[in-house]
Amino acid sequence: MNRVKVAVVGVGALGQHHARILSTMENVELVGVVDSREQQGRSIAAKHQTQWFATAEEVRPLIDGVVIAVPTVLHYEVARPFLEDGIAVMIEKPLADGLEAARALQGLATFRGAVLQVGHVERFNPAFEILQQRVQQPMYIRCQRVSPYTFRSTDIGVVHDLMIHDIDLVLALTGDSVTSVDSFGAVTIGPNEDMAVARLRTSSGVIADITASRMNPTAERTIQVWGRSGFVSADLQTRKVSVWQPNPLLAERPTMVHDIVAATPNPLTLKDEVFTKWINNEQLQGSAADALTAELLDFVHCIRTGSRPRVSGDAAVKAMEVADRVLAGMPKFSWQTGSMPDAVRKAA
Repeated sequence: MNRVKVAVVGVGALGQHHARILSTMENVELVGVVDSREQQGRSIAAKHQTQWFATAEEVRPLIDGVVIAVPTVLHYEVARPFLEDGIAVMIEKPLADGLEAARALQGLATFRGAVLQVGHVERFNPAFEILQQRVQQPMYIRCQRVSPYTFRSTDIGVVHDLMIHDIDLVLALTGDSVTSVDSFGAVTIGPNEDMAVARLRTSSGVIADITASRMNPTAERTIQVWGRSGFVSADLQTRKVSVWQPNPLLAERPTMVHDIVAATPNPLTLKDEVFTKWINNEQLQGSAADALTAELLDFVHCIRTGSRPRVSGDAAVKAMEVADRVLAGMPKFSWQTGSMPDAVRKAA
């Protein structure tokens, strides 16, 4: 089997991991890495026994696919020439620094018949994969993604940095369009919003509450889903998944609870039975498989077969459309200036 020839453009904090993983894959040749910082580029290239290129133009004629991990503001200008040449592109999220540019990249990929994959890596998290399999007809979704300030991705706010992951997960779980958005944000270190909350309502009536913050003392990435068959909760860090479902008898006869209470001398003793006798719990552990590796394997497979990526350019554009709606209607409080959104000021 011929080896798929790939390159990585941008080998900073995340791109260097793309290069590391690709360099170890069977049937993949890491042709080179591109970085404008010569010392960084040469160092990563030497570590993975490949070549450093100063510009993307130099490597473009040599490859079948490229991973782009440059700052978001450069996504469009770096990705466009590859797509114009029909070369498969995997680009870190968000797809671009603006919706117009994102749509242009997606349109170009479609026109040229090129694979366009976007790095919403949580789709490959084993805990989310389990949750997605166990959820039936979601009705309410709650996502929490908070972390300490890393001083990375400061060119974008927390909505495009963190919240967009969960917007994508909500869209993947529901398969719906979003009909309404309510949001609030706060600027702390800035210059963009560092905390944001949003409530989404979808065309089928699902409500999703999403919290994102990069000003939290500890990290947390969780998703909880209430559906027709019960409640599923996933910790995307520890990969532990908890499934709660009503006992079949209780599910069949919702009014049974009144009979149980009436037949019990002291109904207060029943509270200890709720989560043992009447509501069943199943604890599942997601595998230790590396999500970034799974994402890159999907990309390589799509290069070989021309198949649609799990997270396509179209899916990424839809997530960006919702993110833009979150930002468009977002009143923001600023710690730096003390300014308060008009809506909050009037309520006070």
